[in-house]
Amino acid sequence: MTQKTTPNPDQRVSESTPKGLCTLAMLLSLIAGLSALPWMYLAIGRFGGFAWGLFGFEFIVLLGAIMTIFVAIGRVRVGAAFPMAMACMGGTLLVTSVFGIHVDARNVVGTNHPDIAPWVNRTLMLYLALIAGFSLLAMLDVYRRTAQAWGLVLRAAMFLIPVLAVLVYVRSRGMPSITDASGELSVVSMIGVILGGLFFGILLSVGGHFLIRSFEVAMPEKTAPQDA
Repeated sequence: MTQKTTPNPDQRVSESTPKGLCTLAMLLSLIAGLSALPWMYLAIGRFGGFAWGLFGFEFIVLLGAIMTIFVAIGRVRVGAAFPMAMACMGGTLLVTSVFGIHVDARNVVGTNHPDIAPWVNRTLMLYLALIAGFSLLAMLDVYRRTAQAWGLVLRAAMFLIPVLAVLVYVRSRGMPSITDASGELSVVSMIGVILGGLFFGILLSVGGHFLIRSFEVAMPEKTAPQDA
């Protein structure tokens, strides 16, 4: 005899991504694709030769943008894997930001093209913003599937926000000193830094655990029906 169970409504996963998220994905992809075209054109001969690296990375961005647009408009059906498609596009932009723009574009532009040089950093900022946008779309499409995921995100934020605040402080002010006024090693300061680092390491671990769990509960495992 086969035992049938009724799934919990809170655990049902809809494979239909909301149209609003699809529209935003299409717009972000369109911006990414258009931003690649000028660099591809410049790479053909503007820098004294064919800049293969720059052209290749931007061409990959263009292809990724076109494919993501097809996903957004439903021409390519990915079902519940829409967040993965957004993550892939974000990863493509991340690789191009590092190797295509930061390394190759900055190298070929150099100091010989002062009119183009400012656009290296501008493109980097644009790509970072697009990466954040695609990451946000992926997270929203995952978290919309169950209300339980949002509670875990809030718990993660409670632990991770203090860590982020400390990192911003250290970035602006530097690491705390472990020496006294005379320049000698201070045991008290050293112990304080070690305990502080241990404390924030615990906060980071717990916050990261809740963040990972929020993705796990939003995408429940598919189990086959059991025969009794």
